[in-house]
Amino acid sequence: MHKMAQSYNTVIIIGAGVSGIAAATKLLKNNFNNFIILEAENRIGGRIQTLPFGDGHIELGAQWIHGEEGNVVFQMASAQNLVSDKRETIQQFINSTFVTSSGSEIKSNHLRDYLKVAYSVFDDSPKDDLERFMSLGELFQKRVENVLVDTEELPLKQFINWCQHYQNSYNGSDSWFEASAINIDTYKSCPGYPAISWKSKGYSTVIDLMQEKFNDEVEDLHIKDKVIFGKEVVKIYWSGDQAEVLCADNSRFKAQCILTTMSLGVLKNVCNELFEPELPEYKLKAIQNLGIGTVDKLFLKFPYSWWSENTTGFSFLWSDDDREKFIKENKRRGWDYLCDVFGFYICDNCPDTLLGWIVGPAARNMERKSLDEIKIGLMYLLNKFLGDTYTIPFPDLVTRSQWGSNSHFYGSYSFHSMNTDKEGKANSELAKPLINSDGKNILLFGGEATHSSYFSTVHGAIETGWREADRILEQFIE
Repeated sequence: MHKMAQSYNTVIIIGAGVSGIAAATKLLKNNFNNFIILEAENRIGGRIQTLPFGDGHIELGAQWIHGEEGNVVFQMASAQNLVSDKRETIQQFINSTFVTSSGSEIKSNHLRDYLKVAYSVFDDSPKDDLERFMSLGELFQKRVENVLVDTEELPLKQFINWCQHYQNSYNGSDSWFEASAINIDTYKSCPGYPAISWKSKGYSTVIDLMQEKFNDEVEDLHIKDKVIFGKEVVKIYWSGDQAEVLCADNSRFKAQCILTTMSLGVLKNVCNELFEPELPEYKLKAIQNLGIGTVDKLFLKFPYSWWSENTTGFSFLWSDDDREKFIKENKRRGWDYLCDVFGFYICDNCPDTLLGWIVGPAARNMERKSLDEIKIGLMYLLNKFLGDTYTIPFPDLVTRSQWGSNSHFYGSYSFHSMNTDKEGKANSELAKPLINSDGKNILLFGGEATHSSYFSTVHGAIETGWREADRILEQFIE
């Protein structure tokens, strides 16, 4: 048993993701030590998960640093020369080989122009045609209806379907008709390149950066000493002058203040049973109105790179007839989810590896399959689209993420839904602290979904951890 189990602490932090770790490291840097972190998983990092894979590493969760100026992750990482000098992530998708479900490559001269138009729809400008209660899907249709033209060599419906899948993977929604177009205005992009890769060590390095492991002049904060793993919180009591946490293993922990950094997905699933007394109505509405979907990754490590040297990846365009036929023919195999794998792309920092993307209900369907089933299905898919052009070897390694079905996350990252648009202020309402009968903060909320402008990002999650640490320090440090 951990030496601090069952003891009384001034503060309990729930969750050892980046928000919880950010709060903890700031507390330690300010000589505040009387806290513990309860973590349901057996690791630190939350939705950051860097894994060794073959001769390199992969990111099951957060992949890129989004922007430079004002981005705390970029500031920490670039100071230690840990970010890649390449600025090619967006081009990886734009320059990928687009292939139809009949196995033919799209060679239209208009393809790159269409892709640039599609990408420009969701950038930071213009905003003059944004309307309340308009979805991202409706915005896309409005902005491209008189620009993109259907041709035999570039079927517009198939192209737009790919655009929706891509945008959902970026935005975190199951469908772009669930996500509010006002999201473009409320989400704040950090100036600079929007998707920066790490040089070699991966995103988990950000945990080391927050612990000062790269700073020879400062002692390592040894945050793991504060974490108790395998502690799934099932009840939070926050009435009276102190709070108490009950875990699934029946262990209990008491404190004057609790900071929960649980993901929005978990809050949506358990908030009615988790808190006693029940959360205020405004906070329940905030949890209900914010959106979270599933974005999953599929990794295939091959014995060698069988694709052309200048290939950045492959994007798949299904015709309605081919999709319907494929699902019907493979109904007993349960392969319908394969139709929503919208492409495979060269994997950063992992030789001979392709990264496939899948979103929404199809992703959650995929998560229920065994790795052997997935391997067979993905090879069938690759050969359907690319088998006439390439001889594809069987992969050495296969793995995938499972963010939708993992009960400690229940989703990938938050977004502003149509309900967020109608109600407004959901992030800031979720972030508000709750007080006890003495007017003291007793229940605090962190995590990316509590950031009003950097929601869905790692840098947003870190900032919320620092924000809540400041509240704790103000309350307990004289």
